[in-house]
Order: sequence, then structure tokens, then C-alpha cells
Amino acid sequence: MAHPPRLNDDKPVIWTVSVTRLFELFRDISLEFDHLANITPIQLGFEKAVTYIRKKLANERCDAIIAAGSNGAYLKSRLSVPVILIKPSGYDVLQALAKAGKLTSSIGVVTYQETIPALVAFQKTFNLRLDQRSYITEEDARGQINELKANGTEAVVGAGLITDLAEEAGMTGIFIYSAATVRQAFSDALDMTRMSLRHNTHDATRNALRT
Repeated sequence: MAHPPRLNDDKPVIWTVSVTRLFELFRDISLEFDHLANITPIQLGFEKAVTYIRKKLANERCDAIIAAGSNGAYLKSRLSVPVILIKPSGYDVLQALAKAGKLTSSIGVVTYQETIPALVAFQKTFNLRLDQRSYITEEDARGQINELKANGTEAVVGAGLITDLAEEAGMTGIFIYSAATVRQAFSDALDMTRMSLRHNTHDATRNALRT
């Protein structure tokens, strides 16, 4: 796919893609980086996001996309633009569990693709009733939430999709991503676009010397 050309003095163009609570966090953190990049929020997910972005790329340049969880993985596998995936840090997980622990001792943790093995030790140390689950699709996530509800879980830690589903089911949803983690994703996206620019500039210079 051909993208509009980039000028050396252009700021990087970053699109954030999210549909749940992450959208608001993206919006807040992007204000810290708007002097370094042109940032556009896209409040869509999965196939709707892919269709919209492909049309947008026909006329606009994008250097990187920032997304998270199952939505981010979906975009990454279907778009030509680099997708920076936000991943919760250990601190994010512990902070979310601490919030949940103030409300109840019956906590569920639902993460994309795989569970977090290190939480087993945490569970034993703090004597928490911690039920870990993983999901791939939204339907899968909904099934996990329904099972947790049936088992008596009262609070669920996870990404925006998970917290929304948990609250729909009458449980408390604890958002897993922190501002620091989202901030790091923006920094990673900027670093990647700068490296790409240096590489492209080097290639252009080398080609010019050959002619």
C-alpha cells in the first residue's frame, strides 16, 4: 500500500485506536505528546477499525498505531502500519489487585491470550481468592465473565472490554492499564518512528550518492 510521502520536518503521525475506557486514557495522555506528534484518536474496534483505517490510509499518512489487548492484536495482524501494543506491567497488575482487594477477597483476573503465572504466588501470599482466566474473542471473554459471576466473583481486573462486561454482569470492573503504561507506549511509538525516519533518510542519501 502506498502512503503519502513524509517530509523530514514533519512530526510523526500516531493514531490511537480503542473502544472502551482506554479511549479516555489515550485522550488524556496524548495531551502530553501533542507537541511531539500529530495524534488522532479513533474510537472503533476490530473490523470496523480496520475498514476505517484502510480507507483513511488511502489519503493520509500514519507512522504508528497504538492499541491494546484483543483489539490491538486484531489490528496488528491486518494492517500494514506498525501497531504498538500496550501491555500491562507488573505494577499495573498489582495496583489493580490492590484496588480490588479493598472491595472484596473474591477477585477475577481476565487477560488476553494467556494468564499471569506470577500471580499464583501473589494469591498465596495475600490469601486472596483469585480466579485467573484468559480469552481470545469477545464471545470468549463474555463466557469467562459469566463463569466468574456464577462462581461468586465480585470484582474483575482486566482491560476495558473485560471491565465493561464485568459491570454489565453486576460485578465491579477494575481497569488494568495505568497512565504510566500508556505513556510508555507513546514513547515507544515515537522512538520507532524516529528510527524509521533515520533509516529512510539514510537510504535516500545512499541512493542519491549512487546516482
